[in-house]
Amino acid sequence: MTDTIATHAVIDPQALRQALGAFATGVTIVTTLDPEGLPVGLTANSFNSVSLSPPLVLWSLALNSQNLIAFREAPTWVVHVLGAGQEELSARFASRGADKFAGLDFEDGPGGAPLLDGCAARFVCQSTFEYEGGDHAIFVGRVIDLELAPSAPLIFHAGRYGRVMPAAARFVPENLEDDGEFARYFVGHLLGRAHHAAFADVRREYRARGLRASDYTVIASLGLGEGCTRLELIARAARGGVDLPDVAIDRLIELGHIEVEPSGLHLTEGGRTLLTELVAVAQESQLRLESRLQPEEMSMLLTLLQKMSGET
Repeated sequence: MTDTIATHAVIDPQALRQALGAFATGVTIVTTLDPEGLPVGLTANSFNSVSLSPPLVLWSLALNSQNLIAFREAPTWVVHVLGAGQEELSARFASRGADKFAGLDFEDGPGGAPLLDGCAARFVCQSTFEYEGGDHAIFVGRVIDLELAPSAPLIFHAGRYGRVMPAAARFVPENLEDDGEFARYFVGHLLGRAHHAAFADVRREYRARGLRASDYTVIASLGLGEGCTRLELIARAARGGVDLPDVAIDRLIELGHIEVEPSGLHLTEGGRTLLTELVAVAQESQLRLESRLQPEEMSMLLTLLQKMSGET
């Protein structure tokens, strides 16, 4: 038994890194002042709680880090838990060499450690213990001040950033008084209503120009790549869920928005201008939608719609 315990399997570092990546963590930025009084900060996901009474937290730093001495000698340091949408800030403090605080607004916290704004939570800590942890130093600090904001946290999993989506109750009630009530929960019905609302401005714009829905489909499909045949254009529209009549192409040729060349169908100069103007309306409509949603909600919406449409 003793021999078995004493025998250690050789663990591949890359495999270990990948396996550890299966554990989802938050993302933090830890800041302090170096011995010269200059601000120091780095991105870390090794943050964890230790004790509530006394209030202790920990994080770890590689022994070969250029910031090791600064944190070893600092009386205080601050752990900033990043919120959803702060990926750019995380990347800034994960970089090497650059002045990470350049252009940032920050305040001096207790002991002078920099305080960054806009985070989901912030812990000002008095440096308490340092422990040996293999190729890392483990820093334990006593929380002397904290701040919590109503913000969803930024998540790191399998080498990628992610967002939190709260677990939801059953979407469709088990018992509906009337079968017709199911329409309020049917995904197809909701998507249809959402599609109608999302296209309202674009629809109004092309109708004001005397165009039909099929005309818009032809122009938008050609915008995905010109020089295609009629059959290719019809197939392209079909992949978007639209049954495009051949007569719609003839109509736009007569209107002067499409021209036929040996290489295939092309938008004329007027057709390209029309497409640009319609896309501008669509973009403005999407910006209004984005203003009503949180960044993580918009990201999740796009991801789910792409999955439902079969896109990768």
